Amino acid sequence: MQPWPAAGAAPKGGTVLVTGAGIDMALLEPLARQGLTVRRLASPLTEDQLVRELRGAVAYLHGGEERASARVLREARKTLKVVAFLGVGYENFVDAAAADRLGIAVTSTPGAATDAVATFTVAQIVNANLGIPRHLGARVPGWQGSDELPHELAARSVGIIGMGANGRRIAEILRRGFGVRVSYYSRTRRPDTERDLGISYLPLLDLAAGSDILVVMVPETGETRSMVDSSVIGRMPEGAILVNTARPAIVSPGALYTGLEKGRVSMAVFDGFYGPECKEAIELRRDFPERLLVTGHIASHTVEAMDRMVRQAVKSIENVLTYGWDEHEVGSRSRPRFR
Repeated sequence: MQPWPAAGAAPKGGTVLVTGAGIDMALLEPLARQGLTVRRLASPLTEDQLVRELRGAVAYLHGGEERASARVLREARKTLKVVAFLGVGYENFVDAAAADRLGIAVTSTPGAATDAVATFTVAQIVNANLGIPRHLGARVPGWQGSDELPHELAARSVGIIGMGANGRRIAEILRRGFGVRVSYYSRTRRPDTERDLGISYLPLLDLAAGSDILVVMVPETGETRSMVDSSVIGRMPEGAILVNTARPAIVSPGALYTGLEKGRVSMAVFDGFYGPECKEAIELRRDFPERLLVTGHIASHTVEAMDRMVRQAVKSIENVLTYGWDEHEVGSRSRPRFR
């Protein structure tokens, strides 16, 4: 376990490694004013590259796609005090349990990108529901019959898996902006949210069965990986839309393929997609190109959201290096006690 800095002691130099795109370097100036050397690298880095680049670093502002694995953190433990993750879905990118054992703080930026992610998700719901992508560039719609006409959003039932800050904001926009019927599933029920927004709680399979549009909004963990499997997709109404702006691995690619093949899923929306090593991903893109709407993990990437996340991460780095802790820590390591 590394020693804690004294309460109120200013950082005494060191390097801060920064990865990721879309970061305004001017927002990192407070770190430089603390005597820290900010070093930004193109992302993503391999595990071996990350091990090498973290040598001597006291902080890591993680805004890329790197995996700060147990090995990476162990190699950096002599100097590394904090990994400040941009966003909230750190579980798949930082081994927080290993960081706890090594006394390295891991922080996230809760709430900073909620509006961006919720707005993007609702936009994709609208896109998919109205079938906008397949009409782009066409001067005259190619309707063959009334059965091809889209439904208004207010006529649809939307189910949301996950009712954290992002899920709640999505529900709020849908309810108050479009008058959509919204239900949700979450490990923890939210009676206040149910009452405030007029939404209802349902068990997962019942939610899938009653949702014209099913939205995935939970972090990727060992517990949620492949959470949306064949039992869930198999209960969705025929022609339903699946919107996953969380992590792709929460949806089983094999189950999704079957759902698209059988018409249970009419369109699947992803922000970020399965890796090239995933055989089903290749088959999905090959066999259903017009029924997949895939973007490159951009939901949280607005100027305002990125600025909020970077500012929050910079403050977390300053707090850990100065006081030994930060309010946005996600691990369970022992905190310093000041007299």
